[in-house]
Amino acid sequence: MAQSSPKYIEIEWKNGSEAAKKIMKSNFYYDVLDAWSPFGNDTGNDTYYLYCDWKREHPKENVKKFMEEELVSLGYPGFDLYLDGKDPERLRRIVNTMHNQYIDLNAIDNEVIALAFSQLFLEGRIEPEVKKWAEAAFSRESVYLDYWGDKNGEAKERKERKEREERMNQLLSDLRKIE
Repeated sequence: MAQSSPKYIEIEWKNGSEAAKKIMKSNFYYDVLDAWSPFGNDTGNDTYYLYCDWKREHPKENVKKFMEEELVSLGYPGFDLYLDGKDPERLRRIVNTMHNQYIDLNAIDNEVIALAFSQLFLEGRIEPEVKKWAEAAFSRESVYLDYWGDKNGEAKERKERKEREERMNQLLSDLRKIE
């Protein structure tokens, strides 16, 4: 009697694709309790499992369909995933129209970033469009670093902001290693 495979691949270094093993070397990638990990925040962790399900059900479908469905579920159908932080005032105007403002933007960004690293982990590649979305997400997040603590604020705030900035830079650097 053949054993069935598990429904999900556990997020551990040993289970990743060969490309993921080369790029996703840091332990934080696999710490599902690390809020700065692509899979450690609630949205990122959920995205990994939702993408696994979606990919199993839609193996030939374009990933854009997955993100369109997710944006609808977040309440932001039609959100421009290519929007970056190069024009911070425009970004802030858009974010100010969102129901929960930056919290909603952060959920979208976490989902996009988790999707990119889910593809790398599972498939050994990141689709070019997803990579562009993730780069834009990092750009948007950099505009809102102060949300995570004022760089001139109290020591705890400075530490949290610095951790967030360092992690974002590492993730972006790792993302750019993928061709």
